[in-house]
Amino acid sequence: MYAILTLPKSTFDVNNAEHVLTAVRLTYVRLSIVAVSLVGYPIILFSSLKYTKYVTIALTAWAIAIYIDDHLVLYRIIEYPDRGVVLFMQSIRPLFLVCLLWMSFELTFTKSETR
Repeated sequence: MYAILTLPKSTFDVNNAEHVLTAVRLTYVRLSIVAVSLVGYPIILFSSLKYTKYVTIALTAWAIAIYIDDHLVLYRIIEYPDRGVVLFMQSIRPLFLVCLLWMSFELTFTKSETR
């Protein structure tokens, strides 16, 4: 985090097409991971509680890392609209992260009933 916070302000240039293209590619990679997770997580959830715990913890760590990365770097590069659904989703994003953390703790520290 120290390295990201101490980068010079000219490192990410909004007017540079290469920097903007890199940010867009990062967004596409993230969206594809989210899409695969949304399809694969219910399958894992209904098949095995043991693997659900590990997948939930991994997705929670990934979501927290993305949230930190967005605030430190990406929000300076990509401009989002200040109204509508985008503003609503950005405002409740910390609530989603708290819910994911709660699910991770619940899956880790509660004993499941064996069938």
